[in-house]
Amino acid sequence: MQHESFFRPAVFSLYDYIAGKTIEEVKRELGLDDIVKLASNENPNGPSPRALKAITNELTNIYMYPEKSFLDLKKVLADINGVDPKNIVVGHGSETIIQLIPQLYVNPGEEVIVGDKTYGRYEEACKLMNGIVRHVPLMDYRYDLSGITDIVNCKTKLIWICNPNNPTGTIVKRSEVEVFLKSIPKEIAVVFDQAYFEYVDDPQYANGLDFVKEGLENVIVLRTFSKAHGLAGLRLGYGIAHARVCQMLDRIKEPFNLNRLSIVAGPASLADQEWLSKCVTENRVGRDYLSQELRALGCDVVPSQANFILFDVKQDCELLFKRLLVKGVIVRPAAGWGLDSFIRVTVGTMKENKRFIETLKEEL
Repeated sequence: MQHESFFRPAVFSLYDYIAGKTIEEVKRELGLDDIVKLASNENPNGPSPRALKAITNELTNIYMYPEKSFLDLKKVLADINGVDPKNIVVGHGSETIIQLIPQLYVNPGEEVIVGDKTYGRYEEACKLMNGIVRHVPLMDYRYDLSGITDIVNCKTKLIWICNPNNPTGTIVKRSEVEVFLKSIPKEIAVVFDQAYFEYVDDPQYANGLDFVKEGLENVIVLRTFSKAHGLAGLRLGYGIAHARVCQMLDRIKEPFNLNRLSIVAGPASLADQEWLSKCVTENRVGRDYLSQELRALGCDVVPSQANFILFDVKQDCELLFKRLLVKGVIVRPAAGWGLDSFIRVTVGTMKENKRFIETLKEEL
């Protein structure tokens, strides 16, 4: 195609995002009906009944644009996090804000630091801005904060920390982060992506929100309703940061970047703490069950603080993935992260977890 010579060169450096296979795909490709999806870290219990009711009640209003400032939603998010609404920015999933942050900070040739095995959209969003991405290897499957500090230089503009990390499920601890942030120049933005923070039960977990409240102007925290809140299909996420950062992110984002259904579903879900607690508790039980069973099968399991588990099957993960797939079990091979013998499995219902283990036993 001759016209593509007019495309920005940075676009050609990007990789297509590879998501976990969907139930619809597997039905089409393999003709299966009985399928268990444990590939995309979704909440198997689905959304809160209160959220569903709020969505239903709002349906007749979808002919109207949403209110542009999203102030009511921001007030709810601010209240539950103990900040001012000016410290909140909202997006069509936290993915939207991940795309916006490099647009705010990164000029061509400036550097961004990421872990070498983490969520891939951090890197792609920065490459699109002609940023230079520097990778720091994980240490024991965890972010190596000292290693990040060692490569910070005058060109560094942005550091991404996924906590808990995807795909490993590991965390960085508060004591480590306190030392780390003191070593980072204040002009460098540090983003804590906390998509899975609701599942964490380690008391030493470093909650990025604490550092925002302590007045660190360069810290940005990302949250989502796609995981523990079971609203992945509605796409709702938000960031917490200094008011000026949120103001500028709002300025460059598209207008009306949320839909009316997500605007009412988010607050309703947050109000149903009993449902959230139930989902988190069931995840903990399922996570412990899967970890124990996987170890019994001889797999090396990475201790997880999220709603998924990364484990080493000690064989080609892509081939094992395909064998599980034809039996109606969808998991996520980790070869795309350079972990050629690892699989990531989402914690499902106990029925789904047991089916996965039984199918895995047949194929190992």
